[in-house]
Amino acid sequence: MQTDERSRRVAVVSDDLVNADAGGFDVLDVLEQAGWGAIVLPPAWYPAELSGDLLAQFAEHIEEFLRHGYDVVCVGSCEGLSAPLAALGVAMPESRTPSGAEELLEFLDQRAMPAHG
Repeated sequence: MQTDERSRRVAVVSDDLVNADAGGFDVLDVLEQAGWGAIVLPPAWYPAELSGDLLAQFAEHIEEFLRHGYDVVCVGSCEGLSAPLAALGVAMPESRTPSGAEELLEFLDQRAMPAHG
């Protein structure tokens, strides 16, 4: 039997925390070091029809992750996912906008490790 080596942890990250050192630290590097995967949301300047389609697809991915026991969190502003997730009957994941790497690590570390399926 083959084991699944993925962490079963996914952070949905606001684009404004990823680019140009907006958060003052490398959010994706912190997530990688902590063993978390990442989905980066589209930038606010994307046309509504494009970002709407992307957010609907991301919501479907999140619903699938949750259905399979993954831990999903939001880092930064993820309000654009609210309506697409609600349409799927899924609550918004817990969210934090950390002021630094230590705060993000603390938030991630306090979460229980999902069981591997």
